[in-house]
Amino acid sequence: MANQLPPVFVTFDADLLMAGRTQVWQEYAKVGSCYLPEVVYDEIDYLTGKAVEKAQEQVAREFMRFFADSGWIVTDAQETHRALEPSIKNQSAQAMLVVATAQCVYGLAQEHPDALVIFVSNSQPLLKRIASVGAANLCGITAAMLLNWARKGERPPAATQQLQSLMRTLADRQSSQRSNSRIQNAGVGKTGTSTSKFTMRGDSELKSPSNSTKTNHTGLSGSPRASSRAKKPIPSREESRDYEPAVYRMKHITAPKKRDSGFLSNAFNFLGALFFLTVAVGILWRVFDVRGFRKTFVPALPSPVREFVKSIDPK
Repeated sequence: MANQLPPVFVTFDADLLMAGRTQVWQEYAKVGSCYLPEVVYDEIDYLTGKAVEKAQEQVAREFMRFFADSGWIVTDAQETHRALEPSIKNQSAQAMLVVATAQCVYGLAQEHPDALVIFVSNSQPLLKRIASVGAANLCGITAAMLLNWARKGERPPAATQQLQSLMRTLADRQSSQRSNSRIQNAGVGKTGTSTSKFTMRGDSELKSPSNSTKTNHTGLSGSPRASSRAKKPIPSREESRDYEPAVYRMKHITAPKKRDSGFLSNAFNFLGALFFLTVAVGILWRVFDVRGFRKTFVPALPSPVREFVKSIDPK
């Protein structure tokens, strides 16, 4: 990655393109990816029907036909800079086109900081304004320099110098990013270590009573193995039944005898209540002495009950 050259983007102004033909435009694309400012595209499209000279109209139409299948890209990037601002407020259309083109080229360089943007123009004042911006990835050359680069592979000195500057900038940026990533990783590692220490410390604090007890036993016995022995866990209330001794279990087994004694007492109470209820019915029977009702619906009382009633009521 350190030896890999950054990509090259080539941009043009309108006057340079209008001075060429299809073969020259094709050679321009050998240097790198060609980007066309939107204002330049609109200007050439305007000249296809409203050019002052017939030759300009023909060149404009030829370029539009070439552009349709060229793979060139129209960019609407725009970024202002103090060196690219117009010198006066009221400017001509040509001067406004120059300023808009320069701002678009500078905006393209800002959008692609990892690429070398080459601006091609034969206007020396415009090239000087581009150079005064001081961007690390922006360089201006003439059409003759670009053709020599495309045909012979000889990079212009200005482009070579700017390319070296850009590569140094990218290398410094990568080294700073690596150092930042190392610092972040170290911070994450320290955070994880402190977290683990905090967890271990918290566990030790939670286990501090048992640890102190173990330390005391160790000091008394003088044997470090006694303190490292694991204690059996204390059973919970739900699990206490499994750990009960045999005596406790025997108590639970003999407990149902109390239930039998309670059942007998309830039975005796029920029989006593039944006896007193029978006596009460006999008394009421004797008092009212409804003979017809007794003969029809009520069966005869038992002889012991009958004698008991007669003894109470001699009638």
